[in-house]
Amino acid sequence: MKYHIVTLGCPKNAVDSEGMDSLLSTQGHQAVASADEADVIIVNTCSFIAAARAETLGVLKELANRKRPHQRLIAAGCMAQSHPQEITAVQGVDATIGTQQWTQINVLVSQLDHPVIPLTPGQTAVTIPLIPASSNGQPLSYADWRTTQIRRTRHTPSAYLKISDGCNLRCAFCTIPSFKGDMRSKPVGAVLAEAQELVAQGTREIILVAQHLTDYGRDLGLKDGLALLLEELCQVTPPDIWIRLMYAYPHGISERLITTMATHKQICHYLDMPLQHAHPATLRRMRRPPDTDRTLKLIAELRAAMPDIALRSTFIVGYPGETTAEFNALLEFLQTAQLDRVGAFRYSREPGTPAAELPDQVRPQVIERRWHELMRLQQQISFTRNQRWIGRTLTVLIEGNGSADDGSQLSVGRSFRDAPEIDGQVFVWGNFPIGQMLPVRITQAAEYDLWGEVVG
Repeated sequence: MKYHIVTLGCPKNAVDSEGMDSLLSTQGHQAVASADEADVIIVNTCSFIAAARAETLGVLKELANRKRPHQRLIAAGCMAQSHPQEITAVQGVDATIGTQQWTQINVLVSQLDHPVIPLTPGQTAVTIPLIPASSNGQPLSYADWRTTQIRRTRHTPSAYLKISDGCNLRCAFCTIPSFKGDMRSKPVGAVLAEAQELVAQGTREIILVAQHLTDYGRDLGLKDGLALLLEELCQVTPPDIWIRLMYAYPHGISERLITTMATHKQICHYLDMPLQHAHPATLRRMRRPPDTDRTLKLIAELRAAMPDIALRSTFIVGYPGETTAEFNALLEFLQTAQLDRVGAFRYSREPGTPAAELPDQVRPQVIERRWHELMRLQQQISFTRNQRWIGRTLTVLIEGNGSADDGSQLSVGRSFRDAPEIDGQVFVWGNFPIGQMLPVRITQAAEYDLWGEVVG
């Protein structure tokens, strides 16, 4: 059977899609490049905020409208788990499988394939139960993904490696624990084996992802689990690869973790810390740690240990009750912290979350104005931070080739300061092989991107 997977949402979804891809290919099914060629189309859905769910429904409707008579459409992942009624209401969706059940994708495809008869209008879509049964009748844990080997069938210079799933935090604005559940860690040995396989396939950058990276190993009884894992990873990977950390909550960043990052060559001096806000009162309403002074102290400690570290964070503007003074405190924090990379979300009122019931919801027009004001400020900070690299040399991982407006050959890549898709890029004059790591002297800096030429 030919299949095509469409991935929406975050890198953690991308890892699950790769897992489904490896399971299907192992069973002899064939991946194809487009939905039109496929017998089965799998959409790995996103349910993060209302805009993501709207995008998911739009993609499903578009694919459903284009379906051939015997083509199947499966909705998988987060929104299939969190909003199954909305998913199955889309005419043309043949089956759903939740974020906790993707390891059962072959079972579902088999159910759809025997026999291949189009579902009649109004017929209920096939659904893998939210708690599938094992062969002995006992419930399977949703964390079964931890023991499912992910074999990448598409080799790229950069790969995501999910080390845990779910989250033990209960932030007032977030729905993720409601459909992901509590945090469950992938065993250290399984992470090491997957990393070694990626390196053997030619991967140059391994990006560790989780909902809560710095909580890794708590459920396994590990103390300083992330630092321990990194130390082990650096023992089994060559010194010329990158290991990048994404989504590290600040209150879990220990002295040992900072030392580990500063000591080992493989670990990028890069850290993504989702802070969400900077005013203590706003943070309390968010059910987040309200100690902004401690966060600034942590930033200083990170920079003392790694002067070149690139720090990234995300913030929410327009959270319920956010006053002008609270928003101005956030701007002041950005001025003080001088973060290299910042993303901002407009607050999304998510039904079922404590934040949705808070008084003093901020008007959309105010949210929009504050979002633009924050991004204008951060653009200036980012430009200043980028200018510091002019005349210096950075190692750049080449990811693509093209040409400038005048026809000159141009390659594009990323430095240790840049995570894929969300951060800036480094444009390099000349045509160089994809996957190569090259020393590049920076000659020009823009607000988000750098330009340079290969040294030697």
